[in-house]
Amino acid sequence: MSQENKILWTGDELNQLFGSSLSSDLQITGVSIDSRTLQPGDLYVALQGVSQDGHLFVEKAVQNGAAAVLVSQEIVGLKCPQIIVFDTLMALEEMGDFARMRSLATIIAITGSVGKTSTKEILAYVLAEFGEVSFSIASFNNHWGVPLSLARLSRSAKFGIFEIGMNHVGEIAPLVAKVKPHISLVTNVAPAHIGNMGNMQAIATEKSAIYSGLMAGGVAIIPSDTEFYLFLSSMAGRYAPKQMISFGVDEQADIRLLSYQSDENGGIIEASVQGDIFQYTLPLRGKHFAVNSLIAWAVAVSLNLDLAEVCARLETIPPIKNRGEIYELELDGKKIILIDDAYNANLTSMKAGIDVLMDYRWQYQGRRIAILGEMLELGEYAPEHHAELGHYLTTREVDIVYLTGGEAMEHCFAVLPEINQHVCVRQPLDLVPSLMRELRNGDILLVKGSKGSRVSLVVDDLLKIAATKNKVYAR
Repeated sequence: MSQENKILWTGDELNQLFGSSLSSDLQITGVSIDSRTLQPGDLYVALQGVSQDGHLFVEKAVQNGAAAVLVSQEIVGLKCPQIIVFDTLMALEEMGDFARMRSLATIIAITGSVGKTSTKEILAYVLAEFGEVSFSIASFNNHWGVPLSLARLSRSAKFGIFEIGMNHVGEIAPLVAKVKPHISLVTNVAPAHIGNMGNMQAIATEKSAIYSGLMAGGVAIIPSDTEFYLFLSSMAGRYAPKQMISFGVDEQADIRLLSYQSDENGGIIEASVQGDIFQYTLPLRGKHFAVNSLIAWAVAVSLNLDLAEVCARLETIPPIKNRGEIYELELDGKKIILIDDAYNANLTSMKAGIDVLMDYRWQYQGRRIAILGEMLELGEYAPEHHAELGHYLTTREVDIVYLTGGEAMEHCFAVLPEINQHVCVRQPLDLVPSLMRELRNGDILLVKGSKGSRVSLVVDDLLKIAATKNKVYAR
């Protein structure tokens, strides 16, 4: 996708931005804010965080091969070119603005309550068939993640894909103003961060701000399967896009999911793309991924791409880390399936993950075990949403439930039938010993929860314990 070892920044460009005196021969091939993951040739930007100051790790960054460092104070004796600025975050934003200005890429901005990162990964993979793609890694979608992703935008990219997140009012508009997309899209509107936002209308209003940054003649892509479809369409229309494309299950959608079923290879999908019918097998398992794949069709239509090539590309998408990755493990001689969906969660995505668990019926015919972490940032809605989660687990007839989290999770535990009330603990790793004793050959496990619940530690621990024969996806 994005090309490695290309010249991302030159000394002259950085001197132009910051009035520094770097050598004109200096070549920067990447931008990093983390000395641990920095690659040789990167510019290290020392950000001042809430809990840590990046200046403490400048020397480590140099040891790891930083070509230059961007700091707010000179570091005496450092054997590396230094760019000294008043505020390193503001400097990173300036780099992002400059990179966006010089880029000739088609820029795509993504937001939504669920599926932002998955959609970004799907789009990046599909579009790579048609040209070089630069895209934000991980979930770099906030006040520093978006500028960092922009600063990493390759000058030779044909496409740039940027994820834009929020958890409070007023966060999306200033970020999308920096991205200046040609295509803006909302994946969906769901009760994520509702504790901060207050209600669903506030969430929809904030999500609609993604359209405010559209470049003249831009394209708005809108989810049809939401009560806020007309509202989102109206908000998008304020910015005079040349094209508005809807997607979803709704029969009026421009890009429509006609049918979905699963087999050992993934999801078998039939989709209508503005009246043309396409059938394909998506290796990413779950109906929610099938709906996300419709967005790739919408983008392809807006760009007049070869739809046959898009279809072929969708059939070869690799797994997305922590978002439904499927492992075949051997634990104490017992063969199990582990579905790792541990990156994040709200009520909508929890239900989707549980559906995948209950639908998975290949390789083994064992019990369905859900290992769930608390859903965070729900505020006063936390008891209600966790109780609803418990009811959903019951209606889907999950065999065994392990829960981890605070008081909110107790509301989930309380509504479960006694036979399912297995473990509810504060610390995720505390449930592993009980789980290991309980496991039987052929069991199928789902691990899912909000990132802050740290339920992903259970996945890490099981992978360490396991004699992992191979890592498989959607077989």
